[in-house]
Amino acid sequence: MPYLTKRSAVRTTDGITTLDELARHLADAARIELSTIPPYLTAAYSIKTSGYSQWAQGLSAQRALIGIAIEEMLHMALVRNVMAGTGCEKVDGTPFRFYDNVPSYPGDMLHRVPELTLHKQRVSTAAVEGFMEVELPESMVVQDSKAEGDTYRTLSELYDVIGKGIVTLNDQITWNQDDAWKRQYLRGYWNQWGGPPKPLPVIDRGSALDALYVIVEQGEGAPDEVEDSHYQKFTRIRDGLYGIGVVVDDNGRQKFTIDGDDAVWPIMTDATADSFTGPLKTLAQLSDAAYSYVLALLDELYLTPADDPGPHTPNPTSQRYALERGFVAAMQGVLSPVAGILVSTPVGRTGKNAAPTFGRYPFGPKPKDDLTALCTDAKLLAAYPRLGGADGVLHQISLLPDIDLPGN
Repeated sequence: MPYLTKRSAVRTTDGITTLDELARHLADAARIELSTIPPYLTAAYSIKTSGYSQWAQGLSAQRALIGIAIEEMLHMALVRNVMAGTGCEKVDGTPFRFYDNVPSYPGDMLHRVPELTLHKQRVSTAAVEGFMEVELPESMVVQDSKAEGDTYRTLSELYDVIGKGIVTLNDQITWNQDDAWKRQYLRGYWNQWGGPPKPLPVIDRGSALDALYVIVEQGEGAPDEVEDSHYQKFTRIRDGLYGIGVVVDDNGRQKFTIDGDDAVWPIMTDATADSFTGPLKTLAQLSDAAYSYVLALLDELYLTPADDPGPHTPNPTSQRYALERGFVAAMQGVLSPVAGILVSTPVGRTGKNAAPTFGRYPFGPKPKDDLTALCTDAKLLAAYPRLGGADGVLHQISLLPDIDLPGN
């Protein structure tokens, strides 16, 4: 059963009044942010690049989608920073791990009213309008609609509840216990297709509220915003202002649209590794493993204090620095190229292509070993030789840091 549909209540009748309630709310917020990333990236990867959006002037739809997905990773990190700064890193006695909370699709967003189902699917007007509902601004909510009990109408409502809970519990929170900020994600962000905000160290009530504000501002926007919100960017993708090609028709309009088939791969919806057979299934498992490795690496990062926490003085020999670099390298050097092969590969005679699967891979104690084993499968390399080579996926995996996954 998809995890998105059954979890602890995100809202309490009288607000958040205990640290346990705050921990559960923050965990749900992290799960919600995590749940948006596969749909956004799947839509982005479904857009053909060579000869199409690769050469589009300005901000193309694909670049906008990838930028938004990366900002959702920033939101995940900000929520996790709040968890660390407040000491709310355990939920019902269990340490929170991204790797343990990989969502399944289709799945309903946690506690959302009206219900909103997320899919991993090709980009289209319908898909983008669904994304707009995810990032719906508070100002656009129908005023006579109500969110009661364990429900919310917008992400802003959710974060408002969390923010008020932090204010209420301020005197009970042991802020930045044991220099927790050294375990938080603090480096300058790598998002060349998004906005300027970077991870914030959470050390007190003010910085925690600042972190929550950044999440809301980037998603639905704010009166003093300095960049377009996710909602605005999705609106422009839907309206064709962020295009997917450079060719125009006789009337000067873009020839290719997000609803056409010329520049968008016909990928399967909500594909899983079990949707395929043979080497293609192994490739999908590699996709799962690459995504799961990214999440497990983030979990390891939050257990590894920085010996050089300053933003401008990284120590290239430290394990923490290796984890931070590995996070980016796994996304760009492994997950993205594997997704590119999947979306361009037809699935038998179905008329559909494969798709990145974003599932939870059952790692052993050494995730990098599992990644290597999958990518060195003889039948896989024979079917998809692009995975090898001097700068292929296999080489990129060899450069990733080793991480431990105890208890699996």
